[in-house]
Amino acid sequence: MGIYVLFPLAAALLAALVALIWRVWGTYTDRSDEAEAHERKLAALNNRQANRVSDQLLTRPLDNDSAWQTMVQRGDTPRRPRR
Repeated sequence: MGIYVLFPLAAALLAALVALIWRVWGTYTDRSDEAEAHERKLAALNNRQANRVSDQLLTRPLDNDSAWQTMVQRGDTPRRPRR
C-alpha cells in the first residue's frame, strides 16, 4: 500500500521540480527586443570583421615580390590624422 502512495507523490514532486526549472530557465533566457537587436548588431559586426581577409590569401604564402609590393602600397597611402 505504501508504494501506491509513494510513487504518485514522487511523480508529483518530479513534475513540480521540472516545472520550477522550466520557469527559472524561461526567465533567465528571456530577452527584450532591444537586447535581441543589440545582439544581432554585434554578431554582424563580428562577422564583418572576421571576413576581412580572404581564405585564399591566408592559405597561400606571399612571395618576396608581392610582399614588397604590399609594403610599398601601404607606405604610399596617406596617413589619417590621429584624434
